[in-house]
Amino acid sequence: MRILSALLLVLTVAAPARAQQSFYSHDNYTQYELLEPGSAQFAITYFLTERRAGSVFVLNQTRSGSAGSDISVFDPRTGKPLKFDYLSGEELAKDGTPGRFDPAEHYIRARLANPVPEGGEGRVKILKTYKDEKSYLVEGDDVVFKRSLGIARNSIVLPKGYRLVSSNVAAQMFTLPDGRLKISFEHAHGYAADVTIRGRKAAPLPPAPIHSEHSFDFTKVLYEFAEGGVVKVTREIIVSAPGPTAFVPNQMAASDVVVTDVDTGKTLELKAGREGRIAQLLEPIARADQSARLRLTGTMKSRYDVADGQFSWEARIDEPRAVFLLPPGFDLVSISVPATVTTQQDGRVALQIYAGAEGIVRVTIRAAKR
Repeated sequence: MRILSALLLVLTVAAPARAQQSFYSHDNYTQYELLEPGSAQFAITYFLTERRAGSVFVLNQTRSGSAGSDISVFDPRTGKPLKFDYLSGEELAKDGTPGRFDPAEHYIRARLANPVPEGGEGRVKILKTYKDEKSYLVEGDDVVFKRSLGIARNSIVLPKGYRLVSSNVAAQMFTLPDGRLKISFEHAHGYAADVTIRGRKAAPLPPAPIHSEHSFDFTKVLYEFAEGGVVKVTREIIVSAPGPTAFVPNQMAASDVVVTDVDTGKTLELKAGREGRIAQLLEPIARADQSARLRLTGTMKSRYDVADGQFSWEARIDEPRAVFLLPPGFDLVSISVPATVTTQQDGRVALQIYAGAEGIVRVTIRAAKR
């Protein structure tokens, strides 16, 4: 497991609920490793979060038509196994588990290491194997993976000795050290993506330098344009670099930065370092499968401009995902990059962008007083 420079845009408690939904919409990540052709089996690695304060478990339903096996669950914070049950919906309902369940379907009920703190998150890494003849099949000389993926961030790994024939989603592609080809992507809309990947047997692929996997980078940021030209910033960063501290990047560019451990909800001690600020971790990272999720909040030193009822703001965004919450009473006039738009119950407009594989975009936003 490598460093996850992941800043999940988790909002402060006072932030609007609809903006929270936008930020959290791409929190989870799934990897599908296609196993022996003809087996209809694929191994899944699923990073999943739970945000309801006080929750002591996470639920994950087995997809209808898929048979689940080889299940294990881990705590990404410590790398240690977590207890879990694999129960039918009927069994969950009988033992009083909150929620609505299909009696005939099966669910993983993973027990969190600690209850979800107020304003924090619980997270798990689930390993499992599915068998699904409709999703993973052989057609002539080709293996085909066809599946509707509701999770925004995904990757598919072809069997060893197979090359990519076609992909109906725009994706990054890597040759892993063992010669398998990995297809990694993120869809920017809010609905399931019908993915079709086709591979064909070929000579083993040569190893290639592995660049950063964009969809595995959890980085997110929220820019909230508050009253009076103030720009509030919220980021979350997940790190897995060994050691007792974490580097807080200077590009936070905010004053009064507060760093919170999202797994526990506790505020971390922040010290000045030679090249930036350093946060003292509650749980030193000593294993390759450990990570820490940190929330960074603060107020930018720069401000946005309003003149004659016209709002304008321009910035260089180097995170893969960003949400912009316009000032109260303003309507969008233009944004220079593709974005999804929602209007909250309080009337504020939220814009969400995905920077794409480059990870760096120049964003210009114009708005007008309503």
